[in-house]
Amino acid sequence: MKNTLVKLLLAACLTYLIYAVMWERMKPRPAAGPAGSAAAVEPAGVKAGDTTAGETLLYAQADNRGQAPGSSLDSLEASLSSGRRTAIVRAAERAAPAVVSVNVLQTSVEKVPYRDFFGFFYVPQQRTVKNIGSGFIINPRGFILTNDHVVHKASKISISTSDGQNYEAKLIGEDENSDIALLKIEPQGAGLPVAHLGNSDNLYIGEWAIAIGSPFGFLLEDPQPTVTVGVISAIGRDIVRDQSPGSQVYANMIQTDAAINPGNSGGPLINALGEVIGINTFIFTPSGGSVGMGFAIPINRATRIAEDLIRGGKVRHPWLGIGVQQLTPELLAGLGYDRNERIQGVVVSNIQALSPAVTGAGLHPGDIISDINGRQIRSLDDWNGEMLDIRAGSPASLTILRGRSALTVNLTPKELPTDTVQRHSTGLGFDLIDLTAEVRSQLDARSDKGAVVVDITDSDLEREGSILTYDIIYRVNDVRITGAIQVVGLLKNLRRGQVAVLFIERDGRSIKRYVTG
Repeated sequence: MKNTLVKLLLAACLTYLIYAVMWERMKPRPAAGPAGSAAAVEPAGVKAGDTTAGETLLYAQADNRGQAPGSSLDSLEASLSSGRRTAIVRAAERAAPAVVSVNVLQTSVEKVPYRDFFGFFYVPQQRTVKNIGSGFIINPRGFILTNDHVVHKASKISISTSDGQNYEAKLIGEDENSDIALLKIEPQGAGLPVAHLGNSDNLYIGEWAIAIGSPFGFLLEDPQPTVTVGVISAIGRDIVRDQSPGSQVYANMIQTDAAINPGNSGGPLINALGEVIGINTFIFTPSGGSVGMGFAIPINRATRIAEDLIRGGKVRHPWLGIGVQQLTPELLAGLGYDRNERIQGVVVSNIQALSPAVTGAGLHPGDIISDINGRQIRSLDDWNGEMLDIRAGSPASLTILRGRSALTVNLTPKELPTDTVQRHSTGLGFDLIDLTAEVRSQLDARSDKGAVVVDITDSDLEREGSILTYDIIYRVNDVRITGAIQVVGLLKNLRRGQVAVLFIERDGRSIKRYVTG
């Protein structure tokens, strides 16, 4: 019993000594200040006086004043800081000042149905819609590139630049086929930042692609552009935005997984050097949001079109005079090839009289065009896409397959005849030109005389199908038509409420349409 008590006392003493030592070590100790005085110990990075309403801040404030110069932490921060300024950051800084916000008012007249005691009738009603997009300045004189679908049929266009300045813009010209429009603002003596244009024929699949837009310049009064980053996913893509009949084909497009939001349409797609390589145009999406499939118009095509618009206010569309159709196994067999041969291209179906294809080119129906200017032709979409990149007056080289021989044919495209003949306005929502010999050849028209519809300003006419571009009016009532001015005179002489019957050639067949004075 006595031994047990002694052991318990020794254990208690030992426990007390251990506890005392541990307590002493855990007590906070004063640290020597700059003058050797004691200073209270504080959590790292929290400074005395960091309080809010008398309460100590619960977060640590970054403070490196206690770190010795050249310490490992300083070196790490310097390394990380320099690493933040990547090629992407530098490219965005170089291109962003030239990006602008495009604000558009589009006014249209719609027929709204009303009903009264006598039944239904339609009353024209004006409707104004706001649209936003982006663009970028391409020279110091104030020329701006954007998408045609951003400004199409605009009644007013306003521009907000990256420094917050607002301008009224003038539409210099547009090309609906390529979805490109050229605007102009007056810089008022101020120097404008200009985008640096690259070469869209020199792209690498997998290289950086940066999409920049300015959709909030007017919505939030925030001129700061938005930036999204991805890579060049593919080049030379032919895309149909929707499957409706006559839907526009976007040919030879640049595909990227950089997110292109609706307000970014018309803004630049740039490379890692800050050079513009394309115009952001649309995304392919089943959900309405970005799924990593954005498409941009190559900048080389855009600058060619801009040059035409600056010089003459219109695009000089090329005329080769070659009718082509899709190559099918049945056509291959009919041309004497094995229907299973892997031959790609388009088949020449006809050569238009008076065209460049006739003048010394040596093309024949049945020739297979496999290449134009070094670019492979695999389908009708490829052919139509290449027509967007060919210039009137610039030589074009075609590689053709005739039998088992590969031949090279050179020709120089002219400007489309329908673009060169003088236009006459009817005052009824469409313009006319004379059916000249070259226009007749271009349209493969059966009529030898008449007037051709070339520009429709009343969207209702085109939407309803009553009047379409390239309709040929060869008779009005009982009067045979010899030219556009004759049709204009007959229509202007209609009395109010009087109906005129237009006899029209469309796609090789004759139809009737009615207009009211």
